[in-house]
Amino acid sequence: MQIGCERRTFLAMAAAGLVFSPAVTRSQSRTLTERRRWSTGNAILSPPASDVANIYFCGDRTAGAIDPSKAAPVWKIDLAEGLAFQFRPRVAGRYVVFSGQRGFAVHDAATGAVVWQRPAHIQCGVPLLANDQIILGDGHEIIALALGTGEEQWHHAGVPDTLTNYAPVQSGSTVLAAPGDGRLYALDAATGRLLWQKDGREDWQYLRQLRVHDGILVAGSYKEKLFGISVADGRELWQFNAGNFINSQAVADGVAFLWSPTGFIYAVDAVSGAVRWRHETTDYGDRAGNWGPLMAELVVESGKLLALDMFDVLHVLDTVDGKALAHLKVPAKVRHAVLSLGTAGLVFPTHSGEIVVTSGI
Repeated sequence: MQIGCERRTFLAMAAAGLVFSPAVTRSQSRTLTERRRWSTGNAILSPPASDVANIYFCGDRTAGAIDPSKAAPVWKIDLAEGLAFQFRPRVAGRYVVFSGQRGFAVHDAATGAVVWQRPAHIQCGVPLLANDQIILGDGHEIIALALGTGEEQWHHAGVPDTLTNYAPVQSGSTVLAAPGDGRLYALDAATGRLLWQKDGREDWQYLRQLRVHDGILVAGSYKEKLFGISVADGRELWQFNAGNFINSQAVADGVAFLWSPTGFIYAVDAVSGAVRWRHETTDYGDRAGNWGPLMAELVVESGKLLALDMFDVLHVLDTVDGKALAHLKVPAKVRHAVLSLGTAGLVFPTHSGEIVVTSGI
């Protein structure tokens, strides 16, 4: 089943209650209160991550950990010359993984001590941490390593001279990976045995982001479509045409949330592919309420969708009906990432290499 939402359907959707104009206008926006900021020594910061205790950061020069209640970082390390960690840190138990295209390092999250590290054989992609494994692409291969030791557990070779850039995802005992060869591979998490594969080059060229919900893979594609695919056998369950490329999607509570450069945020049912609502972010005119473009990943927090635009405004929508709840100006020039600490506030990486914690929503 294909579901398309073109501009000509706008009036019909509005009549059905699927399109919302802002309930809170930009003129009613307020500025978040800065609580604390830290210099990291980076010229370019990657999106940060957190666990219960710390905020973890990395970039082109350093990596480290911050306790939001303390004025100085808990620990900070300098990176080797020429090494940069472009990807968001991954945290699992006592370990934090910093990674980039040239390799990755596993550190003790509490002390910063290096547990083990591995340079890229060709070029590393974004890793997945699950069940004491780190699974990622290196060139055309998908590899699984023991998180605590780095011992290789299995590898699966795709098509040579292609790259696996995006993170795999795990659903039960199945790992799903989508390299640049345009295929989708389902692998046994313990052994790497190929369960099935699907060649989707004509439909999607390649898949960009993978998320799972209740046995369904929700995958964004290079060809403007979002797909729902059965984890069990690779059957296509639905597809949704966003009208332009899909930058990223968040999946929570059975709903896929995505922004399309056509000027809408969509909420798509992860089981059926039906549109639950859409919210106009811009008409590409001179309307004062137009949002800036979105580059940051969407974040779902306690029934609220957080969307950071490139005008340094954080927009908050109700995940149930798409109505605007708040428009919050960030008190810094920030990079394309927002991290929620729940009641402890919001975290932003800045263009000047700082980590800023503000009041919450």
